[in-house]
Amino acid sequence: MPKIEVGAQISGLAGGSFGDQEGVGGGGRVTFNLTKSFALEGELNYFPSAGFNNVRRFQGQFGVKSGLRFNKFGVFGKVRPGFINTKQDFTVYIPTPCVPVTTTCIQYLPISGVSSDTGFSLDVGGVAELYPSKRIVVRLDVGDTIANRQGPTYFISQPIFNSQQPPTLVNGGIFAVPGSNVTGHSLQLSAGVGFRF
Repeated sequence: MPKIEVGAQISGLAGGSFGDQEGVGGGGRVTFNLTKSFALEGELNYFPSAGFNNVRRFQGQFGVKSGLRFNKFGVFGKVRPGFINTKQDFTVYIPTPCVPVTTTCIQYLPISGVSSDTGFSLDVGGVAELYPSKRIVVRLDVGDTIANRQGPTYFISQPIFNSQQPPTLVNGGIFAVPGSNVTGHSLQLSAGVGFRF
């Protein structure tokens, strides 16, 4: 039985705890078969831009696959801890005084940036494989990706006035309020082809 498998896959990750943005992407996988029924493997996936706030994700899962392997097909369970990095764009509007300064005229200055968060993830699920030849494996993964990540940071704009009478808007202060940590479940489907050595 070949010991090493190298493959590529396309993958879809449901929204839920991941900013409520679904992602479709792909990546690569390496599997080392210790025995006929037990293997170590690692997988990396990238999910490009999705949604109005341009959510991007990079995922790595590394763990074990165990099950039953026959001549033409195999069925396995998998448990793979790892990480998911999520990046998304944001825009904050800061109140600023008009020029010339008046007490009634306020304009809002947009400032854009990117928030990034990396959290622990755990991929638990099943794998079905077909072996059309000795060197080729066709693989379908169905899993529950359990991930912990920080919710989006909220930015609050607070006007700052001077002490004159009447008070005049001097500038707008920005206060960042970090999002809370959340753990959620997301369905992940992957399909790919690998080569065995």
